[in-house]
Amino acid sequence: MNARTAGAVCIMHVLSCSASAPPAPPAQPPAAAPAPVVAASASAVPSSEGAADARIRTMLGVVAHARQLAATRPVPGVTLGRAELLSRLRAHVEREVPQKAIADEGTLDALLGLLPPKYAYESAMYALLEAQLAGYYEPDGGTMLLAADLDGDAAEATLAHELVHALQDQHYDLKSRMKYEPGRSDALAALQCLAEGDATSAMADVMIGKMAPGKTVLDVPESLFVSQVRAGMDQGPGSDAPRAMRESLIAPYADGLLFVNGLRRKGGWPEVDRAWQRLPVSTEQVLHPEKFAADERPIEVAPPPFASLGAGFAAAESDTYGELALRVTFGEWLSPAAAAEAASHWGGDRASLVTKGDLAALAWRVRYDEAKPVATGYAERAFGVVSAGMVKTLGAPNAKNATFACFEKSGKATLALVRSGRDLLIVAAPAVAADMSPRGDCALAKKWAAEIVR
Repeated sequence: MNARTAGAVCIMHVLSCSASAPPAPPAQPPAAAPAPVVAASASAVPSSEGAADARIRTMLGVVAHARQLAATRPVPGVTLGRAELLSRLRAHVEREVPQKAIADEGTLDALLGLLPPKYAYESAMYALLEAQLAGYYEPDGGTMLLAADLDGDAAEATLAHELVHALQDQHYDLKSRMKYEPGRSDALAALQCLAEGDATSAMADVMIGKMAPGKTVLDVPESLFVSQVRAGMDQGPGSDAPRAMRESLIAPYADGLLFVNGLRRKGGWPEVDRAWQRLPVSTEQVLHPEKFAADERPIEVAPPPFASLGAGFAAAESDTYGELALRVTFGEWLSPAAAAEAASHWGGDRASLVTKGDLAALAWRVRYDEAKPVATGYAERAFGVVSAGMVKTLGAPNAKNATFACFEKSGKATLALVRSGRDLLIVAAPAVAADMSPRGDCALAKKWAAEIVR
């Protein structure tokens, strides 16, 4: 569920903050929208320890000035061929994230229909990252790694972006804060948005300032900037990846940038520093900054039970995915604007991924805010919009009424949407994890939903 930016519950939290290429600055004065960095050719180039140190030292000074955050120590650098850079990245992920967590993440997305059946999730994620990879800051050792085949603005933008991560690490202990922890996907996604938004905003200041002294990213229309950031993923080397994977990779940059720019307009970079001292605790707070200002906390939701599935099932994962993940998921059946609206007024959630042998199933319980004095509750409105979108995307439902819609499709897990009061449930009945062959029908999905809402 990435943006476990729903995204990707675990691998994206480790990778997006440090690995994917940042959006580049405008190629002309700030009236133009910036274009994203696209990775150059993947030809191997010999490693060069220390070759990048001089330009890193220079750029670190520039970035520290623009970000108004002093460097407390040098950042050593190394240039690597594309294959070696990706190898270092894989090793970093293997140290930080359990292999089972990555596999479970792919299973979860497949159950929701965000990935095709038999999709090789992990290898596809690395391929998508490689297509966008330009360089990254490695918290282990505090080192800047840069692709040797980059030059010009692409190299400068990458350096500027990633060196902001180095400053974050020096001042706010990015390494320990971004450490993968089971069950904290939404909180980690919120931190990821802050880190990427901070780095993207400062990087844009550096690059825009080169062409238009005194101007910053705040002088660029945000709609143009964000649309261009997204266009780079939709039209670039990774454009053939499933929509949810692409959205999970870019959402921390786009939504994080909007969040950080809002803080800057309110109180400049000191306001961003205060956000690092009182972190956003949910992606809801990132998407709705007024809720961050009010310190509105998520509603605690208990993990969905699963006794109705029968003996032998066990919880493989229990997590809170948050509003951003919900928005990305709804985007499979709705337009971006409709998905954002249907996910808004998220109050809290909890999901259970359960397995038995080669079978897997999912129940995701979302609790919406109370809608008083609005006559129609948020969950009721979301059910109507999302179930209609599912019908347009998936075809005629096998069962549907005012609170239940269920779809049995060949080669896909049986998927049901259920409303009960302020709760919205997404239930994927048991399916074979390897190919999503369904082993549960709408009757079982309805029985499981009834157990959960009780």
